[in-house]
Amino acid sequence: MNDPSPRLLTPVAAERRAALGVVRRQALVALALALATGLGFGFEAGRSVLLGGGVGVVATLFFVLALFRHREGTPAARVAFGFYLGQVLKVLLTVALLALVFRSRGATPLAVLAGYMATYLAYWFTPHGPASRW
Repeated sequence: MNDPSPRLLTPVAAERRAALGVVRRQALVALALALATGLGFGFEAGRSVLLGGGVGVVATLFFVLALFRHREGTPAARVAFGFYLGQVLKVLLTVALLALVFRSRGATPLAVLAGYMATYLAYWFTPHGPASRW
């Protein structure tokens, strides 16, 4: 039988859900800005914003997945090492993806950077309070 009562999330699961919510909001910001830019400045500018925003979203998603790959109860030193390694790899991934995007045909550098910066700002201005455990 199905239990109709909601399940309470563990603290780590709640934080994972909150972190993925940040990635979701970054993607929405990138899509909205790309659509607005495309309507105002043309397809290529909108595409460039979307590519730049995509770099930010992919890099943050990579970091979130790296950060939460450990099970609960993993020693703190191992989690901390994973955090720092994930951050370094996120920066390297960001640089590599931006280099790839800048080399792509038709990319507008200022629009690419605007899309990336929008996801970066969405990360910093998204509420990061305690995650709900529901």
